Amino acid sequence: MTNFNTPTKLAKITSLISKAYDIEMVYLRPKDIMMEENKVKGQVYINNSWEEKILDIPPFIDVVPYCFKKENREIMNYLKDKTFLSDDRSNVLSKIQLQDILKNDQKFSQLIIPTHNVTKSDDLIHYLNAYSSIVLKPLNGIRGRGVYILNKNNDHYTVGFKTIERQMDENQIATFFEDEIKGKSYILQKYIQSRTVYGDPFDCRVHVEKGEDGKWHSAKNYIRIGIGQKVISNVNQGGGVSDPKPFLKANFGEKWTEINKNLKKIALTLPYKIEELRGTHIMSLGMDIGIDKDGQLYLFEVNDGPATAALISEVAYLRSNYYSYILKGLQRTSTKKELYEK
Repeated sequence: MTNFNTPTKLAKITSLISKAYDIEMVYLRPKDIMMEENKVKGQVYINNSWEEKILDIPPFIDVVPYCFKKENREIMNYLKDKTFLSDDRSNVLSKIQLQDILKNDQKFSQLIIPTHNVTKSDDLIHYLNAYSSIVLKPLNGIRGRGVYILNKNNDHYTVGFKTIERQMDENQIATFFEDEIKGKSYILQKYIQSRTVYGDPFDCRVHVEKGEDGKWHSAKNYIRIGIGQKVISNVNQGGGVSDPKPFLKANFGEKWTEINKNLKKIALTLPYKIEELRGTHIMSLGMDIGIDKDGQLYLFEVNDGPATAALISEVAYLRSNYYSYILKGLQRTSTKKELYEK
Protein backbone atom coordinates (compact mmCIF):
# COMPACT_ATOMS: atom_id res chain seq x y z
CA MET A 1 0.00 0.00 0.00
CA THR A 2 1.32 3.39 -1.05
CA ASN A 3 -0.13 6.79 -1.94
CA PHE A 4 0.86 6.62 -5.61
CA ASN A 5 -2.01 6.24 -8.06
CA THR A 6 0.13 4.21 -10.47
CA PRO A 7 1.72 1.00 -9.17
CA THR A 8 5.45 1.42 -8.65
CA LYS A 9 8.28 -0.49 -10.29
CA LEU A 10 8.97 -2.10 -6.91
CA ALA A 11 5.35 -3.29 -6.74
CA LYS A 12 5.61 -4.86 -10.19
CA ILE A 13 8.83 -6.76 -9.47
CA THR A 14 7.65 -7.84 -6.03
CA SER A 15 4.40 -9.11 -7.52
CA LEU A 16 6.26 -11.15 -10.14
CA ILE A 17 8.53 -12.78 -7.54
CA SER A 18 5.60 -13.37 -5.17
CA LYS A 19 3.87 -15.44 -7.84
CA ALA A 20 6.69 -18.00 -7.45
CA TYR A 21 5.40 -18.53 -3.89
CA ASP A 22 1.75 -18.77 -5.04
CA ILE A 23 1.05 -15.35 -3.55
CA GLU A 24 -1.29 -12.93 -5.27
CA MET A 25 -0.11 -9.44 -4.42
CA VAL A 26 -2.58 -6.58 -4.69
CA TYR A 27 -1.52 -2.96 -5.06
CA LEU A 28 -3.55 -0.63 -2.82
CA ARG A 29 -3.94 2.99 -1.79
CA PRO A 30 -5.73 4.07 1.41
CA LYS A 31 -8.68 5.29 -0.66
CA ASP A 32 -9.09 1.77 -2.08
CA ILE A 33 -10.30 0.40 1.27
CA MET A 34 -14.06 -0.26 1.27
CA MET A 35 -14.76 -0.26 5.01
CA GLU A 36 -18.51 -0.83 4.85
CA GLU A 37 -18.10 -3.89 2.64
CA ASN A 38 -14.89 -5.18 4.31
CA LYS A 39 -13.35 -5.27 0.85
CA VAL A 40 -10.56 -3.58 -1.11
CA LYS A 41 -10.57 -2.33 -4.68
CA GLY A 42 -6.97 -2.86 -5.74
CA GLN A 43 -4.84 -3.76 -8.74
CA VAL A 44 -3.33 -7.17 -9.46
CA TYR A 45 -0.56 -7.78 -12.03
CA ILE A 46 -1.87 -10.31 -14.57
CA ASN A 47 -0.43 -11.06 -18.04
CA ASN A 48 1.92 -8.06 -17.99
CA SER A 49 -0.69 -5.50 -16.98
CA TRP A 50 -2.40 -4.24 -13.84
CA GLU A 51 -6.05 -5.25 -13.57
CA GLU A 52 -8.54 -3.87 -11.06
CA LYS A 53 -10.10 -6.37 -8.66
CA ILE A 54 -12.39 -6.27 -5.65
CA LEU A 55 -11.04 -8.59 -2.95
CA ASP A 56 -11.36 -9.41 0.73
CA ILE A 57 -9.13 -7.47 3.13
CA PRO A 58 -5.66 -9.04 2.65
CA PRO A 59 -4.29 -10.92 5.68
CA PHE A 60 -1.08 -8.86 5.52
CA ILE A 61 -0.48 -5.37 4.14
CA ASP A 62 3.00 -4.01 3.43
CA VAL A 63 2.25 -0.34 4.05
CA VAL A 64 4.57 2.65 3.64
CA PRO A 65 4.61 5.11 6.59
CA TYR A 66 3.40 7.98 4.38
CA CYS A 67 -0.05 6.36 4.22
CA PHE A 68 -0.58 7.30 7.87
CA LYS A 69 -1.62 10.85 7.09
CA LYS A 70 -4.21 12.68 9.14
CA GLU A 71 -6.83 12.38 6.40
CA ASN A 72 -6.36 8.58 6.35
CA ARG A 73 -6.66 8.10 10.13
CA GLU A 74 -10.06 6.38 10.09
CA ILE A 75 -8.99 4.02 7.32
CA MET A 76 -5.67 3.11 8.95
CA ASN A 77 -7.31 2.53 12.35
CA TYR A 78 -9.80 0.25 10.60
CA LEU A 79 -6.94 -1.73 9.02
CA LYS A 80 -5.12 -2.06 12.35
CA ASP A 81 -8.15 -3.98 13.61
CA LYS A 82 -8.81 -5.99 10.45
CA THR A 83 -5.38 -7.16 9.30
CA PHE A 84 -1.65 -7.41 10.04
CA LEU A 85 0.24 -4.27 8.95
CA SER A 86 3.96 -4.25 8.25
CA ASP A 87 4.13 -1.19 10.56
CA ASP A 88 1.20 0.14 12.55
CA ARG A 89 3.07 3.39 13.41
CA SER A 90 2.77 2.88 17.15
CA ASN A 91 5.51 4.22 19.45
CA VAL A 92 7.26 6.09 16.66
CA LEU A 93 10.57 7.49 17.97
CA SER A 94 11.67 11.00 17.09
CA LYS A 95 15.29 11.58 16.14
CA ILE A 96 16.10 13.09 19.51
CA GLN A 97 14.28 10.33 21.44
CA LEU A 98 16.29 7.65 19.66
CA GLN A 99 19.58 9.45 20.34
CA ASP A 100 18.65 9.89 24.03
CA ILE A 101 17.82 6.21 24.46
CA LEU A 102 20.80 4.78 22.60
CA LYS A 103 23.37 6.99 24.32
CA ASN A 104 22.72 4.94 27.48
CA ASP A 105 22.93 1.60 25.69
CA GLN A 106 26.35 -0.02 26.11
CA LYS A 107 26.10 -1.79 22.76
CA PHE A 108 25.24 1.28 20.63
CA SER A 109 26.30 4.35 22.64
CA GLN A 110 29.46 4.82 20.53
CA LEU A 111 27.24 5.58 17.51
CA ILE A 112 25.43 8.48 19.13
CA ILE A 113 25.90 12.14 18.19
CA PRO A 114 25.31 14.84 20.86
CA THR A 115 21.76 16.03 20.10
CA HIS A 116 19.74 18.89 21.59
CA ASN A 117 16.43 20.69 21.24
CA VAL A 118 16.67 24.20 19.80
CA THR A 119 14.11 26.80 20.91
CA LYS A 120 15.91 30.14 20.62
CA SER A 121 18.78 31.76 18.75
CA ASP A 122 20.94 31.69 21.89
CA ASP A 123 20.92 27.87 21.61
CA LEU A 124 22.73 28.20 18.28
CA ILE A 125 25.42 30.46 19.74
CA HIS A 126 25.81 28.29 22.85
CA TYR A 127 26.40 25.05 20.94
CA LEU A 128 28.57 26.73 18.29
CA ASN A 129 30.79 27.82 21.17
CA ALA A 130 30.80 24.22 22.43
CA TYR A 131 31.26 22.34 19.15
CA SER A 132 32.43 24.91 16.52
CA SER A 133 30.23 23.16 13.91
CA ILE A 134 26.58 22.12 14.28
CA VAL A 135 23.79 20.73 12.09
CA LEU A 136 20.14 21.81 12.23
CA LYS A 137 17.58 19.18 11.15
CA PRO A 138 13.77 19.25 11.02
CA LEU A 139 12.52 16.83 13.68
CA ASN A 140 10.29 15.06 11.15
CA GLY A 141 12.33 15.78 8.02
CA ILE A 142 12.81 13.29 5.20
CA ARG A 143 15.42 12.96 2.46
CA GLY A 144 17.59 15.69 3.89
CA ARG A 145 15.13 18.50 3.36
CA GLY A 146 15.63 21.66 5.39
CA VAL A 147 19.06 20.73 6.81
CA TYR A 148 21.59 23.48 7.63
CA ILE A 149 25.20 23.39 8.77
CA LEU A 150 26.57 26.24 10.92
CA ASN A 151 30.24 26.93 11.65
CA LYS A 152 32.00 29.32 13.98
CA ASN A 153 35.47 30.74 13.31
CA ASN A 154 36.43 33.29 15.98
CA ASP A 155 33.55 35.83 15.91
CA HIS A 156 32.43 34.93 12.40
CA TYR A 157 29.77 32.43 11.41
CA THR A 158 28.79 30.60 8.22
CA VAL A 159 25.44 28.99 7.43
CA GLY A 160 25.38 26.32 4.70
CA PHE A 161 22.26 25.10 2.92
CA LYS A 162 22.41 22.74 -0.09
CA THR A 163 25.20 24.28 -2.19
CA ILE A 164 24.94 27.82 -0.74
CA GLU A 165 27.07 29.21 2.08
CA ARG A 166 26.36 32.56 3.79
CA GLN A 167 28.62 34.62 6.08
CA MET A 168 26.91 36.01 9.20
CA ASP A 169 27.57 37.84 12.44
CA GLU A 170 25.80 37.11 15.73
CA ASN A 171 22.91 39.48 14.99
CA GLN A 172 22.37 37.86 11.59
CA ILE A 173 22.37 34.43 13.26
CA ALA A 174 19.48 35.66 15.43
CA THR A 175 17.65 36.90 12.32
CA PHE A 176 18.31 33.59 10.54
CA PHE A 177 16.76 31.72 13.48
CA GLU A 178 13.66 33.93 13.55
CA ASP A 179 13.12 33.73 9.78
CA GLU A 180 13.96 30.10 9.00
CA ILE A 181 14.01 27.95 12.16
CA LYS A 182 11.64 29.29 14.82
CA GLY A 183 8.41 27.35 15.20
CA LYS A 184 9.50 24.54 12.83
CA SER A 185 10.53 21.83 15.35
CA TYR A 186 14.24 21.62 14.63
CA ILE A 187 16.90 19.67 16.52
CA LEU A 188 20.56 20.57 16.81
CA GLN A 189 23.46 18.11 16.54
CA LYS A 190 27.20 18.30 16.81
CA TYR A 191 28.54 18.23 13.24
CA ILE A 192 30.36 15.03 12.36
CA GLN A 193 33.04 15.52 9.69
CA SER A 194 31.92 12.76 7.32
CA ARG A 195 33.60 13.95 4.11
CA THR A 196 35.53 12.45 1.23
CA VAL A 197 39.19 13.25 0.55
CA TYR A 198 37.83 15.89 -1.88
CA GLY A 199 35.72 17.55 0.82
CA ASP A 200 32.28 16.33 -0.29
CA PRO A 201 29.81 15.19 2.43
CA PHE A 202 28.84 11.51 2.41
CA ASP A 203 27.10 8.88 4.48
CA CYS A 204 26.42 5.16 4.23
CA ARG A 205 22.82 4.02 3.86
CA VAL A 206 22.45 0.65 5.59
CA HIS A 207 19.17 -0.76 4.23
CA VAL A 208 17.69 -3.81 5.93
CA GLU A 209 14.57 -5.89 5.32
CA LYS A 210 12.92 -8.89 6.94
CA GLY A 211 13.50 -12.09 4.96
CA GLU A 212 12.33 -15.66 4.45
CA ASP A 213 13.11 -16.68 8.04
CA GLY A 214 11.40 -13.67 9.62
CA LYS A 215 14.75 -12.20 10.66
CA TRP A 216 16.51 -9.01 9.56
CA HIS A 217 18.70 -9.23 6.46
CA SER A 218 21.07 -6.72 4.93
CA ALA A 219 19.54 -5.72 1.60
CA LYS A 220 22.40 -3.42 0.63
CA ASN A 221 24.92 -0.96 2.05
CA TYR A 222 25.78 1.94 -0.25
CA ILE A 223 27.61 5.23 0.03
CA ARG A 224 25.76 8.45 -0.84
CA ILE A 225 28.00 11.34 -1.85
CA GLY A 226 26.78 14.95 -1.95
CA ILE A 227 29.06 16.25 -4.69
CA GLY A 228 29.47 20.02 -4.40
CA GLN A 229 27.06 20.25 -1.45
CA LYS A 230 27.69 22.18 1.76
CA VAL A 231 25.59 20.15 4.14
CA ILE A 232 24.60 16.53 3.53
CA SER A 233 24.98 13.63 1.12
CA ASN A 234 21.53 13.94 -0.44
CA VAL A 235 21.52 12.43 -3.93
CA ASN A 236 18.09 13.97 -4.52
CA GLN A 237 19.83 17.36 -4.43
CA GLY A 238 22.71 16.31 -6.68
CA GLY A 239 25.39 13.74 -6.01
CA GLY A 240 26.12 10.08 -6.53
CA VAL A 241 26.31 6.62 -4.98
CA SER A 242 29.10 4.09 -4.62
CA ASP A 243 29.58 0.57 -3.34
CA PRO A 244 31.30 0.66 0.07
CA LYS A 245 34.40 -1.37 -0.78
CA PRO A 246 36.00 0.87 -3.48
CA PHE A 247 34.87 4.04 -1.70
CA LEU A 248 36.27 3.03 1.67
CA LYS A 249 39.54 1.89 0.11
CA ALA A 250 39.95 5.23 -1.68
CA ASN A 251 39.07 7.37 1.35
CA PHE A 252 40.28 5.41 4.39
CA GLY A 253 43.19 3.29 3.17
CA GLU A 254 44.02 0.37 5.44
CA LYS A 255 41.12 1.20 7.78
CA TRP A 256 38.57 0.23 5.14
CA THR A 257 38.28 -3.44 6.20
CA GLU A 258 37.40 -2.64 9.82
CA ILE A 259 34.97 0.10 8.80
CA ASN A 260 33.21 -2.21 6.35
CA LYS A 261 33.01 -4.91 9.00
CA ASN A 262 31.42 -2.47 11.47
CA LEU A 263 28.86 -1.32 8.88
CA LYS A 264 27.81 -4.93 8.29
CA LYS A 265 27.56 -5.48 12.05
CA ILE A 266 25.19 -2.52 12.40
CA ALA A 267 22.92 -4.02 9.72
CA LEU A 268 22.55 -7.24 11.70
CA THR A 269 22.19 -5.80 15.21
CA LEU A 270 20.68 -2.30 15.35
CA PRO A 271 17.35 -3.19 13.61
CA TYR A 272 16.48 -5.58 16.46
CA LYS A 273 17.09 -2.79 18.97
CA ILE A 274 14.90 -0.33 17.03
CA GLU A 275 12.09 -2.87 16.81
CA GLU A 276 12.43 -3.63 20.54
CA LEU A 277 12.24 0.08 21.42
CA ARG A 278 9.12 0.60 19.35
CA GLY A 279 7.47 -2.56 20.65
CA THR A 280 5.74 -3.28 17.36
CA HIS A 281 6.34 -5.08 14.10
CA ILE A 282 8.65 -3.40 11.56
CA MET A 283 9.67 -4.80 8.19
CA SER A 284 12.00 -2.26 6.57
CA LEU A 285 14.61 0.23 7.86
CA GLY A 286 17.21 2.57 6.38
CA MET A 287 20.00 3.62 8.76
CA ASP A 288 22.20 6.56 7.79
CA ILE A 289 25.75 6.20 9.10
CA GLY A 290 28.43 8.90 9.07
CA ILE A 291 32.14 8.06 9.18
CA ASP A 292 34.64 10.60 10.50
CA LYS A 293 38.26 10.93 9.36
CA ASP A 294 39.39 8.43 12.02
CA GLY A 295 36.93 5.78 10.84
CA GLN A 296 34.52 6.20 13.78
CA LEU A 297 30.89 5.45 12.86
CA TYR A 298 27.98 7.68 13.89
CA LEU A 299 24.24 7.15 13.54
CA PHE A 300 22.77 10.16 11.72
CA GLU A 301 19.19 8.87 11.68
CA VAL A 302 16.91 5.89 11.10
CA ASN A 303 14.20 5.89 8.40
CA ASP A 304 11.29 3.46 8.57
CA GLY A 305 10.20 4.27 5.03
CA PRO A 306 13.56 4.16 3.21
CA ALA A 307 13.92 4.88 -0.49
CA THR A 308 14.35 1.78 -2.67
CA ALA A 309 15.47 3.20 -6.04
CA ALA A 310 19.07 2.06 -5.54
CA LEU A 311 18.17 -1.53 -4.60
CA ILE A 312 14.77 -2.43 -6.07
CA SER A 313 15.68 -6.01 -6.95
CA GLU A 314 17.15 -6.76 -3.51
CA VAL A 315 14.12 -5.31 -1.72
CA ALA A 316 11.62 -7.07 -3.99
CA TYR A 317 13.33 -10.43 -3.41
CA LEU A 318 13.47 -10.10 0.38
CA ARG A 319 9.92 -8.76 0.70
CA SER A 320 8.33 -11.47 -1.43
CA ASN A 321 10.15 -14.09 0.66
CA TYR A 322 8.97 -12.38 3.82
CA TYR A 323 5.38 -12.29 2.56
CA SER A 324 5.57 -16.07 2.24
CA TYR A 325 6.92 -16.38 5.79
CA ILE A 326 4.19 -14.14 7.20
CA LEU A 327 1.33 -15.89 5.38
CA LYS A 328 2.51 -19.32 6.54
CA GLY A 329 2.75 -17.98 10.07
CA LEU A 330 -0.75 -16.52 9.95
CA GLN A 331 -2.08 -19.93 8.94
CA ARG A 332 -0.47 -21.50 12.03
CA THR A 333 -1.38 -18.93 14.68
CA SER A 334 -4.61 -17.32 15.77
CA THR A 335 -3.42 -13.78 16.47
CA LYS A 336 -1.04 -11.22 15.04
CA LYS A 337 0.49 -10.76 18.50
CA GLU A 338 1.49 -14.43 18.68
CA LEU A 339 3.14 -14.20 15.25
CA TYR A 340 5.02 -11.04 16.16
CA GLU A 341 6.29 -12.51 19.43
CA LYS A 342 7.68 -15.52 17.60
